[in-house]
Amino acid sequence: MKRFFNPCRRYRPDLALLAAGALPDADRAPIENHLAACAACRQHLAELRGTTASLAGWANGAPVLEPSVSARDRWDKAIREAASSTITRPKAAAPRFETWWQDVIWSSRRVWVGLATVWMFILIGNFSLQDHPRGFAKKSPPPTREVLMAYREQQNILNELLADRSGPPEAERPKFVPKPRSETVDIRAV
Repeated sequence: MKRFFNPCRRYRPDLALLAAGALPDADRAPIENHLAACAACRQHLAELRGTTASLAGWANGAPVLEPSVSARDRWDKAIREAASSTITRPKAAAPRFETWWQDVIWSSRRVWVGLATVWMFILIGNFSLQDHPRGFAKKSPPPTREVLMAYREQQNILNELLADRSGPPEAERPKFVPKPRSETVDIRAV
């Protein structure tokens, strides 16, 4: 059963150690508390114990093999080299992000793919249904003479309605009368 968040995932390695009998006593309390509340982890532990028991019986019946002296020397050398090399640890954010990715995104990837598909259909539909001004202007025929005349008539009516009537009427307004050229001042003469 996949869950949106899987809190049991962090207990799985410790459950394997508990089934094998290799879990330290200090780490047992949180695992046992979780087992008391989680039936799925109890079932997983029972399966691990069954596998561990069959492997333990097999180990008792298998012949004991001793490595040669040269194999022991190679193992000792490899272990010393591994212990002396510096271990580079990843930054703390990387494992948290990886765990979040596995719990949230990867566990429900079909849902995310479905949502992405729906969004792609919405975007494609949005772009295909838009009226583009250039395309609309090219598709429509030019207006007829009657339409243009009706438009001008409506524009004149609108101008009359919006005209400013607060000032003096047209007859009383002083009109601009240009001065004769003889009254203009010549700048070069000054």
